[in-house]
Amino acid sequence: MIVRRLSGLAAGLALILAVAGCSGDPDMVAAVPASGTVTFKGKPLETGTVQFVPTKGRGAVGTIKDGKFTLTTYKENDGAVPGQHTVTVAAYKEVKVKGETEPQQVLIVPEKFANPASSGIVIDIPSGGKEDIVISLD
Repeated sequence: MIVRRLSGLAAGLALILAVAGCSGDPDMVAAVPASGTVTFKGKPLETGTVQFVPTKGRGAVGTIKDGKFTLTTYKENDGAVPGQHTVTVAAYKEVKVKGETEPQQVLIVPEKFANPASSGIVIDIPSGGKEDIVISLD
């Protein structure tokens, strides 16, 4: 019985140490402020998501609302890691399809922008951050 309690305690301690070790990652690159606007056909994109994929480090994502976004990497709205990023933009709307009971999600920006291999959008985030990013999907 004592052995079971000790092994449970040891497992609990191991879990705590593992979680604490994750937050102390020596390779973790701190995020810097990063936000901006997205336009499509010259107008602010009403809704959607942006994804920033860096050449090194953790990626960032942001929700587009009325053309504006703020990136999140580790915690909400903390920005992006500095460096060069390939950027994707995706925005969908629901469309009723004849003969279907459920509406379908349809991409409203060209499909190439939703794929990092074809988006063609590359943005550099300097070490001091960048809060005037402009992404124009024209």
